[in-house]
Amino acid sequence: MDSTRPTDQTAPGRPDDTIVVAVGAEGAAGAVAFAVQEAERHHAPVHVVHVVRAGAANGYPELLADVYAAADDTVSSAVRLARDLGGPGTVVTGERLDSGGLVHDLVDRARHGALLVLERRTTSRLHHVLTRSTLNGVAARAAVPVASVPTGWRRPPAGAASVVTVGVQDAGEAEPLLRTAFELARERGSSLRVVHSWWARGLWSPVIDTTVRADWEGRARRELEGAVEPLRAGFPEVPVVLHVRPEPPVEALLDAAGRSGLVVVGRRHHLLPVGSHLGPVARAVLDHATCPVLIAPEAVAPRRSRTRRAPATTGG
Repeated sequence: MDSTRPTDQTAPGRPDDTIVVAVGAEGAAGAVAFAVQEAERHHAPVHVVHVVRAGAANGYPELLADVYAAADDTVSSAVRLARDLGGPGTVVTGERLDSGGLVHDLVDRARHGALLVLERRTTSRLHHVLTRSTLNGVAARAAVPVASVPTGWRRPPAGAASVVTVGVQDAGEAEPLLRTAFELARERGSSLRVVHSWWARGLWSPVIDTTVRADWEGRARRELEGAVEPLRAGFPEVPVVLHVRPEPPVEALLDAAGRSGLVVVGRRHHLLPVGSHLGPVARAVLDHATCPVLIAPEAVAPRRSRTRRAPATTGG
């Protein structure tokens, strides 16, 4: 059954620029605030969704009615919050769903939107595992970008300096991801930090000469500069800093996240086929970053030839 409350919450025929935000029974104030921020930037509507997980209540009509009533209250509260945060010009709608599994419903509702926003909660170990599973499942399957917002996130003051960080794994395939990051930085009036790191067992072994490591780093920087340079002309207002060094990729991105307003990573590992699940770096960043993370769906870019280098895993 696909249930929606028959009031002005429901938004039939949502436009393709809609920012969809998922809320749970505990609320999702951080995710709602982020969704409203993005909606205002793009002059887009916000659509709140809450997926009902009725479980055993399905066999008991009165109990199921209570579950639906609680779900409607959750949606109503989130819609009110979004309208309060966005002001009178913000169009906000909402609905409750129970047409299938949690991941399926969220992916389906985001299909015609521009962005899906979820809140990352860390409470009990079991709830953390369930939340992580839902977030990873949605981010791996959604046809639109997925933003993960940590609990307690608040919109930064207007005019505050900010940094968008993007993790690049393979410079030869990075153009769509870099373009997305440039666009996000321009929208925010932010600088852009491009992080590319790699790590291999024995990298700092005495057997590997320092000149070899320097050669790897030099090649990686040249390839990354080659990927970034064509985009600079189209985004002259975006200051760009390249961060290229041998370092465990997860550590590099999480360190950068602590000094960023947003981290952008690609959905898949570059050696996995299109449509695969999240790569290990993307999963780790989603799980531990202290700022919002945006997972960009894969886009096929012309592959440039590149020189061989040390294993590189940042960004997937």
